[in-house]
Amino acid sequence: MAKESKKLSTSALAKALGKNSRQMFTELEALGWIRREQEQWHLTAKGEFEQGSYRDSERYGRYIVWPESVKAHRALVNPEDRFTGVKGLGLKTGISALRLNQLLAELGWVKPRLKGWQLTAAGQAQGGIQKEDIQTAIPYVLWPKTLPDNIIFKRSLRAFVAPLAEVEHCSGCRAMDGHLLRSEAEVKIDNWLYLAGISHACDKRLPVDALARADFYLPEVRLFIEFWGSENDPSYLADKMHKKALYEAHDLAVLELQEGDLNELDEVLPRQLRRFGLEC
Repeated sequence: MAKESKKLSTSALAKALGKNSRQMFTELEALGWIRREQEQWHLTAKGEFEQGSYRDSERYGRYIVWPESVKAHRALVNPEDRFTGVKGLGLKTGISALRLNQLLAELGWVKPRLKGWQLTAAGQAQGGIQKEDIQTAIPYVLWPKTLPDNIIFKRSLRAFVAPLAEVEHCSGCRAMDGHLLRSEAEVKIDNWLYLAGISHACDKRLPVDALARADFYLPEVRLFIEFWGSENDPSYLADKMHKKALYEAHDLAVLELQEGDLNELDEVLPRQLRRFGLEC
């Protein structure tokens, strides 16, 4: 004799779908699967069609049960329950929504549009869903909550997160745009500039007679960027003071970043770059 397939009470079905019991009964009633009569829930013809049935219990009396397969019924499962926005992805990845959108754009899965983000065919193939804000009409995209497990996304994420930057054999660290840099800190800055769409050069020689190089140079606003790391090394400190003197003597625009700025680049760089006439 074949074993009877497992049945779920309405309360158990609600729990399986991440809903509360009252919400579940209300939805089933709205779908016309059940109806309320004399303080009791009864199956309708439609509910019987969906394989609902009754079970009798000495403790609970007669109640309705459903086959496990109904958990996947498209009328009960809101597709968006399986999706999240970039803010939700940010909680999982520890990266801001803005940077995540830029990462997704770098992959070719979204593109900027009307102060928001437009899903591309490639992004749709990865499970993205195009949405639009009801009040502002600004477009945005929802992504499967499983996106952090996507191998392509994971690879891009690894390239962005500085501690996981690809380390070359005794040559330095490779940034997302291919620049080979000296430290993970420089990779983090380079990745930020690249994803923000800011044209930049690395290890740029200063336009002075002395031999000196800047960490980064932004040609659009003629701005140099220096990251000042550890000052425990006397030779490094001497080089730092020498370069600072050159910037001052030749009236060169320079943005200086410290160790403590690395974890606040999303706040520090836009604010500082705005001072030099560059919006990002």
